[in-house]
Amino acid sequence: MNSQRRHSLGLALFMAAALPLASHANSLVNGGFESQPNFGAGISGDSGYSALTGAQIPGWTIEAGHAATVHNTVIYPFISGSYSINMDGEGYLGRNANLYQDFASSSGVGYALDYDWQTWFTDTTPKLNVSITDTVTLALLYQGNFSVGVDGVVHHVTASFTGTGHALRLRVSELPESGYNDNAFIVDNFAVNAVPEAATWVLMAGGLGALGLARWRLNRPWGNAEQVPRGH
Repeated sequence: MNSQRRHSLGLALFMAAALPLASHANSLVNGGFESQPNFGAGISGDSGYSALTGAQIPGWTIEAGHAATVHNTVIYPFISGSYSINMDGEGYLGRNANLYQDFASSSGVGYALDYDWQTWFTDTTPKLNVSITDTVTLALLYQGNFSVGVDGVVHHVTASFTGTGHALRLRVSELPESGYNDNAFIVDNFAVNAVPEAATWVLMAGGLGALGLARWRLNRPWGNAEQVPRGH
């Protein structure tokens, strides 16, 4: 194997080893609400929505006494993909949507939370509330509380928090609630991803720099023994 091929193999192996450090899978299950095996089997609905309860949305738990309204793309507003959640929950039992998902965290590791929301109808009574809480200590690690915005405008939220080593709970609700079918907030695309530490990026950059230098040296006319100029 010549020097060029050895370098290419080394670069490929380095990139393969570095890739898991640079990219992380979403810690949430069904964060975009695209898995909806129970659509149409809720407490109410039509061709464009289905109000679901309990564990009817895979990955999520809907609090007892609440419903979450799933919109598809047929009639009602949605943000992306095939499904989004309307947080009014049809005002089921005088309450609005309140759903959560627990996920694992590593102590001291930084995480990024991303999600989208938009206003459908302007209603000043409810506010959209998104929180992350430690399920053991009950410490609040993140909270976003939003009033309605301009109808139809999608807001993308990115926030950071630090893992505790315990299971954490992402909760999406209205706080305060309207208690009726307000059609105020649509939500979608929840994701939690670990953020690589700065040292990881420095290591990757340094490794790539070293490999680049090795390639440059190999490509110089005197880069291997066969091409070293003979003395006169």
